[in-house]
Amino acid sequence: MALEYWLYGDIPPGPIKAYVITDIRHVPDIIKKYKTKLLAIGSNIVKLCELTSLDLVDKLISIAESSNALISTSSPIVVKALDKRGVKNYEIAFPLEVAQRILKRNVELVMFVGYPYAYEWLLLNYLKHYVPNTKTLSLEPYSQPNATWTFTSLPLSLWYKNIYNLEELLKKSM
Repeated sequence: MALEYWLYGDIPPGPIKAYVITDIRHVPDIIKKYKTKLLAIGSNIVKLCELTSLDLVDKLISIAESSNALISTSSPIVVKALDKRGVKNYEIAFPLEVAQRILKRNVELVMFVGYPYAYEWLLLNYLKHYVPNTKTLSLEPYSQPNATWTFTSLPLSLWYKNIYNLEELLKKSM
C-alpha cells in the first residue's frame, strides 16, 4: 500500500492528491519518463542553503543538467551560480510566469524547489487543475499535496542527503 498524504484540509476538493515518495531511488525513473522537463527554483533557496549547505544550488544545477531540464529561476543567487558554471539552459522568470509558460511550451514534468510553502501550494494547485497533462514533482523538504509526486516531510539534514543522493543517482542513470 502506498503512503498517502494525510492532511486532507490542505487539499482542495477533488480526487487528485500527491503520491508521497519515501525512497529517493524511484525519482530518477520518474524523471527519465518525460522528455520536456523544467526545474523551477524559487528565491527561498537562499534560506535552504543557509540551513543546510552552501553547495545546495550546485547540487540542483547538477540535477537539472543530468536530467536535461531547463532551469527557471528568479533568484539572483541561482543566476550567479548558473553564469559561474557556464550554464546556458536557463531562464529568468517569476513563478507566475513559469506557471503560464508551462502551458504554452507543453512541458511534461515540472520540478519545484525553493518556494514558500503557500505560494508553491497555489502554483501546484493551478497546474493540477488547469494543466492536467503536466506532471509535477516537489523537491521540497516538506510535503506538497497538490503535486503529482512529493517527498515526505523530512528534517533538513535528511532532505539535503536525499538531494545529494538524487544528484548521484541521476549522474549514474542518465
